[in-house]
Amino acid sequence: MGEAPLTHRRSNAKIFLAHVSAFLLVVLAAYWLRRIALQPDAILQGYLQVIGALLAFVFAAVTLVRFQGTQDRISLILGAGFLLSGAVLTATSILFFQIFPEAPLRLPWAPLAWWLGRLALALLLVVALLVEHFLPRSRHPRREIAGALLTVVALTYVVSAALRRLPPEVSHHPSAFFPYPEQLLPGAIFLVSLIWFRRRLSVEDSAFDRTIYAATWLNLAAQLSAAQSTRLLDAPFVFAQALMVLGYTVALCGALLDNARLFEQVRHLAVSDPLTGLANYRRLLDVLEAETDRTDRNGRPFSVLLLDLDGLKKVNDNFGHLVGSRAICRLADVLRIHCRAVDTAPRSPC
Repeated sequence: MGEAPLTHRRSNAKIFLAHVSAFLLVVLAAYWLRRIALQPDAILQGYLQVIGALLAFVFAAVTLVRFQGTQDRISLILGAGFLLSGAVLTATSILFFQIFPEAPLRLPWAPLAWWLGRLALALLLVVALLVEHFLPRSRHPRREIAGALLTVVALTYVVSAALRRLPPEVSHHPSAFFPYPEQLLPGAIFLVSLIWFRRRLSVEDSAFDRTIYAATWLNLAAQLSAAQSTRLLDAPFVFAQALMVLGYTVALCGALLDNARLFEQVRHLAVSDPLTGLANYRRLLDVLEAETDRTDRNGRPFSVLLLDLDGLKKVNDNFGHLVGSRAICRLADVLRIHCRAVDTAPRSPC
C-alpha cells in the first residue's frame, strides 16, 4: 500500500529536478549571451512590444469566449490580466515610436515599462488563484474581476514606488551575476503561481490549465534572463522578450485548442441523446433531409429501419427505470458495434 505514495514522491522529485535544471540552463544561456555585443535598437523593442500586445489582446478575447461557455473565473481574470498587460505593451510601443523621436531618450523607458507589465501580469496570476481558492463560488464575477484588477494596479504602484526608494546597493550593477535584480521580483511571483498551478493540475488537468502552466514557466524563465541584462536592450533582454512572446503564444494556442474541444463537445451534445449517446431527433431530421436531397440528385434510395422495444414498460415496472435505461443503453451499444460508418442510429423521443 505504501508503493503508490512512494512512486508519487519520486515523480514529484523528478519533476522538481527537471524544472530546476531547465531554469539553470536558461540562466546560463542568458549569462553566455552577455558576451554578445548587441546594439540597443528601439525599433526592435517596439516591434517586440507590439507582437506581445497583439498576442495578449487575442488571448484576452479567447478567454472571454471560454468564460461565456464554462463560467471559469480563472479564465476571466487571466483574460483581464492579459488585457492589462497588452495595454501596457501597447502604450510603451506607442511611446517608443511616437513620443520620443530620439532613441537615446526613449530607450531608458524599455526595462521599466517591461518590468511594470510583467509585475502586473505576475500579480494577477496569483490573485486569480487566490480568488479561485478562497471564493470557489460567487454570484458576482464582475465584482471579483474589478476587485482583482484594482488590487493588482494598487500593488503594482506600491511595489514600483517602494523599489524607487531602495538604496543603490540593490539597484543595477553591471558586474554582478544578476545585474538587474529588480527583475527577480516578478520572477518570484511567477514562481509562486507556477507552484500553485502545479497543484491545480492534480485536481483539474485540462489543456487550458496545462498551457497556462507552461506559459507561466516561460514567463519565469524570461524574468531570469532579464535579470542577466547588463545594459539597455542587450542580448539577454532580447532573449527575455522572446521567451515572453513564446509564453504568450503557448497560452494563446492552448486556449484556442481548449475552446475548439469545448465547441466540439457542445456540438456533440446538441446532436446526441444524453442517455445512450446515439443521435437525437434533431440529428435524425438533418440526416433524413440530407439523404432525401442525395436521392433526388442521383436516384439512389435509402432505408429507414424502426426498432420498437417490446416489453420495456414491463421491465420498468418490475425492475425500475434504472434497469430499463440500462437495457436501452445495451441496445445502443449493439447498434454502435454493427452499424456502418455511413449509417446513423438515432433514438426517437416517442
